[in-house]
Amino acid sequence: MAVEKETVFDYYVDPNTKSWKIWEAEQWVPPKRMAFSQLLIPTMDSTRAEFIIKKIAGLPLMRSEKRKEPGNLSTLLVGGAGTAKTSVILMFTSKFDTANMLFKRINFSSATTPYNF
Repeated sequence: MAVEKETVFDYYVDPNTKSWKIWEAEQWVPPKRMAFSQLLIPTMDSTRAEFIIKKIAGLPLMRSEKRKEPGNLSTLLVGGAGTAKTSVILMFTSKFDTANMLFKRINFSSATTPYNF
């Protein structure tokens, strides 16, 4: 039986214990109303990507008040077709406090041109 090889990307440093821990997806709880096409089940990959997005989103708006240097809060997910980029963003935005945050989804494809947009 073949065992998957682990890499350094399968681990993170726990900020509390300062020790290496393996990434684990959060426990998935099935929704009360299930629409199969809209199910988002967390994986180890989506958990890692969401962690990085949260870290970037949590950066201060102003990197330096003294130098009047704004922070860079933009995130760009790249990857081939079918690598769950949209799913990761939908999982991230589903946790927004809807009273303080707005989200608008715009889909692009390889056929999208600046003129079309």
